[in-house]
Amino acid sequence: MLRSLLCGVAILGAVVQTHAADMSEPFLRGSSVVAAPSGPRWDGVYVGAHVGYSVPGIDFTNNTNDVRTLAGLAGISSATVTPLGNQDSTSPHFGGFIGYNTQWDGAVIGLEGTYNWLNKSLTATDSITGNFVPGSPALAYAFAASETARIIDYGTLRVRGGWAAGMFMPYATFGLAVGRMDIDRTVLVTASTIAATPAGTVVPSPSAVTQSLSGQFGYGWAAGLGVDFCLMANLFMRAEYEYVQFPDFQGLTAHMHNVRVGAALKF
Repeated sequence: MLRSLLCGVAILGAVVQTHAADMSEPFLRGSSVVAAPSGPRWDGVYVGAHVGYSVPGIDFTNNTNDVRTLAGLAGISSATVTPLGNQDSTSPHFGGFIGYNTQWDGAVIGLEGTYNWLNKSLTATDSITGNFVPGSPALAYAFAASETARIIDYGTLRVRGGWAAGMFMPYATFGLAVGRMDIDRTVLVTASTIAATPAGTVVPSPSAVTQSLSGQFGYGWAAGLGVDFCLMANLFMRAEYEYVQFPDFQGLTAHMHNVRVGAALKF
């Protein structure tokens, strides 16, 4: 009986040893550790395009005296000019961006340039009142003025700071903005008779005095918030809000609220 038990143990040991020899060394050392997948890397150069919607606004008030001068009333104290005021509107826009990111652990710092095309016009009107009698024969003149500013496009150079959170990277931006604008001023002059006008005086037809300033540049700043979402190792999408301010654009004050979405390739 004892001999049979010893023979059985010997046979079992031989079988276990045979199976152990067939196993790989890592298996014998213990279970393999499967590393958790890491998030995407955001560093490197990227190029993309975006589309969005803008709400531009322009304050024409500071250009009221320019309109007065255009009408030839700069030295006439009796002229009362109604301020041109403020105008807001909405406009689609599109453009592109290019940038470079560096990443330390979760922190992402980058530099990015953008281009945005609007081609949006805003117009403000005013009236100039007073009793203007420039000479003989005596006539009274009425003036109606308008100014149109067309925001053509603008670009920014901005610093980005973000935090890598898995597939998402929320960020904030701040930088410089350069815009291009066309400005057109028009004053319509209408003559009429007054009590002192001699009989038979010919009243001239209404005439317009115009001034055009094309391709004017203005400088300001831009700030925004957004989030990038990684679709693939070298492809991401983005959504962002941006505010742009031009403190002095040829006497005008201009600003824009922008919302946009975009996509980019990372190299």
